[in-house]
Parts: sequence; C-alpha cells; structure tokens
Amino acid sequence: MEDKITCKYCGSMNVAKKGARKIRHGSRHIYSCKECFKRFSIGLNKKQFDAWLIVNAVCLYNKGYSYEEVCAFIARKHKIRVGKSSVERWAKEYCLGFLDIRDRIISKYGRDCIIERAFNHSGLVYNFMLHKGKLKEFGKFLGLKDFIFSLAKGVDERFFNGERCSQSREGISCKIDVSENARLNSVVGEMLKIVKSNKQRHMLVENLMLHCDRDSVAVEVPVWYWNKKINQGVCGHIDVLQVKFGKIWILDYKPDAEKENFERVMSQLYNYALALSFRSGVALKDMKCAWFDSSRIYSFEPERVVFLEKEKTEKENTEEKKADEKKIEQDLAEENGKELNQKGGNV
Repeated sequence: MEDKITCKYCGSMNVAKKGARKIRHGSRHIYSCKECFKRFSIGLNKKQFDAWLIVNAVCLYNKGYSYEEVCAFIARKHKIRVGKSSVERWAKEYCLGFLDIRDRIISKYGRDCIIERAFNHSGLVYNFMLHKGKLKEFGKFLGLKDFIFSLAKGVDERFFNGERCSQSREGISCKIDVSENARLNSVVGEMLKIVKSNKQRHMLVENLMLHCDRDSVAVEVPVWYWNKKINQGVCGHIDVLQVKFGKIWILDYKPDAEKENFERVMSQLYNYALALSFRSGVALKDMKCAWFDSSRIYSFEPERVVFLEKEKTEKENTEEKKADEKKIEQDLAEENGKELNQKGGNV
C-alpha cells in the first residue's frame, strides 16, 4: 500500500496532481498543495535522470565495474546513454565511505562481492545479501563471519514459524543515545524522496548501505533462537548489519523513527541481539542496537537493558478479579457447609 503524498513545503496531505514535467529522460509528476498553494515534484532535485537508474549505476560501479562498463550496461537495460562523468559524479555524491576501500577490496576479492539468497519465511520473501569482501576484511568477529556465510547455504524454514521479534512486547528500559550522521542522513533522505511505499524504502536503504557504506556487511539477515521465558521460538530479519568502532551494529530502518514506540522498537532490536548472539557466539557487550531514518539515529547497548515489571492489562485485572470472587464464594460455601454439619451434629 502506497503512502500518501505530502507537501514538501508545509507537510499537508491535501495535495492533487497537476500534470507532469518532462526531464531529459522521462517525466516527473507535479503536485499542487491546496493549503499553501505551492507546486512541487517528487524526485531527486536537479537530476535529469531517473533516480532508480542512478542507484543502479552507483551500485554497479561499487561492485567493481568501470565507468565505461556501467554506461554500456545502462544503455542496454534502460536504452539511455549516460556519460562517464555522470557515473563518476553519482558515485562520489552517494558515497558512504566505500570508495575509500573500493579498489583494495576489488583487487583482493574480485568483482561482484555481493552474495544473495531469497528466503520465503511465513509467506514473505526476504532478499538476504552479504558483502564477502567487507565481511572478510573486517573479520574481527569470526563467529559472526562464519554465521553470515552459512546463511548463504540456506536456513530451515521451520525456525521461522515462531513469534517474530517485531511482535515481542517485553518491557525493557535502557539509555538511548540520539545522534545525527550528517552524511548518512542526507544521502538516505535525498534518495527516499523518490519512493512511496515502505517496501521500496527498505529495498533502497538496504541496497545503498550494502553497496555504498564502508561498514555494512549484510542486509535482511535471518536470526532465530529459543526463548525459555515463553517456551517458544523467536525469529526475525535484521535490516542492516555493520561492523564499526569495534562492535557489531544491528540497524533497523524506520521511516519516521521519532514517532515510533521506543519500548516496542527496543524490544524488537534486543531480541535481534539475543538471536544473533546465540547464533554467532558474540557477546552482547560487543553489540549495539539502533534504529534510524533520514534525520536521526537512536542507539542503545543491549548489554545494559533493564527489564521492567509488566503492568497488568484490563483483561488480566478483570480475570483476576473474577477468580478472586469465585474463590471467595467457594470459601463461603465451605464455611456454610461446616456450620450446617456442626448444627446437625448437635441435634
């Protein structure tokens, strides 16, 4: 289901289509806001090419293809001629640090370092991807490396019939650090202007992170473990895994991170950390969890999580009250029965 278009100036959803504007290759819809009366379009500002074409070109270059080969591929697939200077400019513009190590990774591990495998879990398709070059290069955590590479061989689907991490409602608390990664937020924010659905947003963010970010080693990572507290399996898929600052970062993309239920998101990420720790043998102290959008990053340390006493729901209170009343009635009936027996004995 697509999200509603909002005005880029005032944020109103009271907008209407007002034709289209031609760009060098294709067209772009124009919208009119009925609140501030301004017109705007959805897409990358000052770009003459389709944004998905730009993403494809950047990812191809970071996979190890030359500017000439990227241009030839775009011409074959999109029937559009792109200049080498354009590809070079896009690669630098949407770089998240990978260009610093690109040549070394390619010379050492070859082209096409991306390994993909699609998983169908609970009726949903997850496109798991890993970057073997970065994973081997930043292989401080051997258990993590072995686990990630093992996923490429497949996973038993029976492990993914339990409770999902995103459905977990454990009451937890922990100090949350709020920060801004200007480069990450600006690149992601600019690219997200072109998409309308959450599924497209996740695909775009995950591809950008894996291909353009220096520290991201895998996306849509399946994890699972047995939760002894509820005597049930818990499973999920981590959006992005990073290795940086001597820790493993578990990242989850949220389109509007600030408006999320913090306790619920923390519970989801904490279960990801538990599952990953169980599978890889990496301790919680070596992990950090975070969720982010195009503006901010919210992070916490799973090792420092404190469990809160769960408040009883109205239903639980009602059931408990009924049980108490029933017990009182039973006690009164027993006492009345004893009194009658005593009177009968006295007669």
